[in-house]
Amino acid sequence: APDSIANPTTLPMRNLLIEVRQVQSDDSQRTGVELGGSGRPGLQMNQSRNSGSATQQALVLNGRPVRLGLQTTTPIRLLQGFVRNGSMVTTVGTVLLEAGTGFSATPRWDGGALVELELSAQQALRSGNALTGATAASATSSVLALPLEEWTTVGESEQSSQSSNSGLTGGQQQSGQVRTEVQVRVSLR
Repeated sequence: APDSIANPTTLPMRNLLIEVRQVQSDDSQRTGVELGGSGRPGLQMNQSRNSGSATQQALVLNGRPVRLGLQTTTPIRLLQGFVRNGSMVTTVGTVLLEAGTGFSATPRWDGGALVELELSAQQALRSGNALTGATAASATSSVLALPLEEWTTVGESEQSSQSSNSGLTGGQQQSGQVRTEVQVRVSLR
């Protein structure tokens, strides 16, 4: 396990503003062949790229957790980051957030240029016994070291789709890639 960059016992008493945005980009490509009235085939090709963003903010005391929600239709995999030999290393983590859920964020800032952000996902597990209706919670977390005042990607997902149809007058094929990134910015307040 990587060493913590912030000592929780000596954190400055400061408010931190955590901003979360979801950036979604949609790359799609559509090709088709149409047979016109004159019997000559025509080829059409369309490419499009769309992007959207949703933002939320939370003010939290340094070292305290805050709950944040996500408005996604696909699961998000959180990234894991740490400092190794003085440089930042980020890898794909093992924490997977279910679609439409959220996470708990705990910032720890020790007065330097980096803030440690622990992201925890808590999901309820239901037992198969309908009489007791017992539930248990499973919690997993990911820790990242982020630069202050900068948007940093902390989670991502990709979903691809393909479809095709054909008829008497020709055929069409459509493929697309939808990528969702969860980005966080932590600022001093």
